Amino acid sequence: MNTFRTLRRFGTLALLLAAFASHAQTLSCPRPEQLRQVNACPTEEQMRAHFNGFCSENSNAYQGKTGPCTDYQEFRRLKNTALWESADGAFDGYLSCETPASPKSGMTGLRVEKKGPITAVVCQYGPEAQLTHRTRKACTVAPACASDPAQCRAVCE
Repeated sequence: MNTFRTLRRFGTLALLLAAFASHAQTLSCPRPEQLRQVNACPTEEQMRAHFNGFCSENSNAYQGKTGPCTDYQEFRRLKNTALWESADGAFDGYLSCETPASPKSGMTGLRVEKKGPITAVVCQYGPEAQLTHRTRKACTVAPACASDPAQCRAVCE
């Protein structure tokens, strides 16, 4: 009799957990004032060391991965980044240290990308700044988001 009660309790708990897990999640992109820089931008010395280390690696040259190595300024533009995240930690991304702090212009787009079992909800802030939320849930964005990105939401189930 005691075993039956225990199994029934676990069954009830499993049903509650399944109901909770299947609940749809609505995501909206963080506003610029909700973003914070997590780590510091690299120093000039660190950038030079990274350039010299990456660009002198022979295996990169043999694999044709020397793109930014022909020009230090191009390398610096691509690699001089710092990790930023939303206040709740749900969205993150590497933003350029070459531009003023955080994307002040506000959100310009929202899209969903599927990468294997992971779905990326990507918030675009201007041409080069984006923050991403990763989940295993399937997410969708309404087509109407193109007209007013600031009002867009992603629904993940």
